[in-house]
Order: sequence, then C-alpha cells, then structure tokens
Amino acid sequence: MFYYKENIEQKEKLERLFRKVKVLYGDVPLQMELLGNIDADYLEDFLKMAAKIARHPNIQHELFTFLRLHIAYRENYIYCKTFNTKMLLADYSQEIIDNAIDNIESIPLDNSHIELAKLALKIIYNSLTVTSKDFDKLFTLGWSQKDIFDCIEHAGTLFRNGRILNAYMIK
Repeated sequence: MFYYKENIEQKEKLERLFRKVKVLYGDVPLQMELLGNIDADYLEDFLKMAAKIARHPNIQHELFTFLRLHIAYRENYIYCKTFNTKMLLADYSQEIIDNAIDNIESIPLDNSHIELAKLALKIIYNSLTVTSKDFDKLFTLGWSQKDIFDCIEHAGTLFRNGRILNAYMIK
C-alpha cells in the first residue's frame, strides 16, 4: 500500500484517466493510483509512454515486460512483480516467467532482443563499464540508435520510478 493524499485539484482529469486505465488493464494498478494522486499530468504522460512502448515498431513489446519483471524482482518492487507477472501469464507459462526473472538471457525471444535486454540492464546497473563495442554489437544485430535508446530509457525509467515508489510504500 502506498501513502498519499487524494488529488482533489485534478479530480476530474484523474477520474477520466482512471477510466482509461481500467479499460486497458481491467483495474487501476496501485502504482498508477499513486502516480495519479501525486500528479494527474504525470500519470497521463506515463500512460502515453506506455502506449508508445507497446506499439514500438521494432522491439517486441514482451521484451519491455520481461525487462520490467526482471528489474522488479532484482529491486524488490512488489507492485511491479505482480503487475508484470499477470501481463506475461496471458502468453507465457510460469516456468518461462520464473526463468526470465532469474536470467534475462532465458527470455523466449530471438537473440537480438536478448542482447538488447542485456545491454539495457548493463547500463542501468553498470553504466561505467559500457563501451562502444556494446553498442556496435547491437548495431550489427540490426538495432538502430533509437531502438537502443528506447529500450534503455524504458528500463531506466522503471528503475528510477521503482525507487521513488518504494519511498511511498507504507512500512
């Protein structure tokens, strides 16, 4: 459970956004409820980013979900563990999901997606060890600079937001 005060100033906008979220996800995930109550505009931007990622022209959307799940378990983001597991269970077995949690290289996507995921994780956890060879490897696999950035940015956003959201968890 998160600690926050109801966002009365943006109530109408927040209600509209929560209706959209319910259509997309079936319910309002706790982290989105928190973000919206902090700032409905931030939640709106967050939802636009999520929609953009889901429709990425070159990266399979499951890669982003597997990355979020892997990071959520590594960082103990409880709300993200549940949310992303539910999303993946629609298409993958619990065994596949459990393997991806332990080892990102086991995700059931092609090698180019696995290498992209590995670099995104390397950057958020060990950015000072990244070299031009890391990027060149992805370029030879067909990824564009923008594809690489989109993946890194998504992983980094989850990492950052997870840390912030953990601060709002009632302990």
